[in-house]
Amino acid sequence: MEEAAWRALAKFFIVAPRLLDEDLQRDADISLSEYTTLMSLSEAADRRLRMTELANRVYLSGSRTTRLIDELAASGLVCKTRSPADARGIDVSLTATGLARLQAAYPVHLASVRDRVLDHVDRDALQCFGETLAAIARAMG
Repeated sequence: MEEAAWRALAKFFIVAPRLLDEDLQRDADISLSEYTTLMSLSEAADRRLRMTELANRVYLSGSRTTRLIDELAASGLVCKTRSPADARGIDVSLTATGLARLQAAYPVHLASVRDRVLDHVDRDALQCFGETLAAIARAMG
């Protein structure tokens, strides 16, 4: 791959999340970090995760995740409880209000991803692009 292509790819991974975040905040009044957190909880068994597992899934530090969860809990989007299995741990669960907020933001995020990313990929290359991104996501854990 040429150097210009490498630079463009590096720029994509830096700029795309910022733009997607801006779109979500402007059109759905939710940040990309909040969206990702609610999405991760919605996909978990019983819509509940340990705080440490949630931090790992959303790729945020433990302290940033704690602050974010405190903000989401104050808004009624998640609920924090002591883990019944280990009283030292905190479980975070998605509330019905949080699920509704995620569902309302989903069309905004989908439109943003289409506009910012997918509409710029040749239709014939779209499947290959998706497979490539899936491979990258798997490699990142």
